[in-house]
Amino acid sequence: MATLNINGQTPDFIHVNLLPIEYRVVKKDYTFLLDLRVLISIIALIAMGAGYLVGQSYFHANLASKKNTLAKIQAEIGANAYVATRIKELEKLRDEKTAKNNSLKSISVSKKKWVRILEGINKYMPLNMWIESIKQPDANDNEMELKGRTLVFPEIAEYMLDLEKNEYFTKVFLNSIELQKEQERSSFVYTIRITINPNVGIDAALPSNIAPSISTVNTPVVPAAAPPTKTAVKKGGA
Repeated sequence: MATLNINGQTPDFIHVNLLPIEYRVVKKDYTFLLDLRVLISIIALIAMGAGYLVGQSYFHANLASKKNTLAKIQAEIGANAYVATRIKELEKLRDEKTAKNNSLKSISVSKKKWVRILEGINKYMPLNMWIESIKQPDANDNEMELKGRTLVFPEIAEYMLDLEKNEYFTKVFLNSIELQKEQERSSFVYTIRITINPNVGIDAALPSNIAPSISTVNTPVVPAAAPPTKTAVKKGGA
């Protein structure tokens, strides 16, 4: 039955296909392809794919160029490797020279002051005592270490008290003392650490009873049976 259209338009008819299913021909509808949104989406996907392919091509080409450049640079570095070794050797030599130069510059006292320091060390030395070595540590220019021997134990304390009276010394410490027995006579091996006064004037005059001449240094009394190596006296730079 046909439906009546109120607006006066031609009524739509219902079409019924009475053919069996195996003989029916279905008409495909491609009208959805004409939809604007679908077309825009397809065009965008195609553009993105093309851009991706172009980007990948450019990326691979750029990467290959960078690899070639890097290979050339590495070859140049390998050819000039000896330069880096030579530079390290020169830097090491420079550091050694700089350290020596700084050590020389760190000496802030004059030769005259050191002569007076050694004179003071020799001035108060008892007759039964002698010095075997004088050392100054690299870490501290204001300290020195005296190592020597004595035949009389109380003379060590007396000697330390006399050294503290000198204006060039601030503190005197006894680091160690040891009794060494020998066939003829025993002696005490001592080590004294002296702190030098850094504020004393370089050209400060010592009192007449403290500043003797180097030519008048005391000669320590050494036992006759003592070995020659123990009679060596290192005093006053002599």
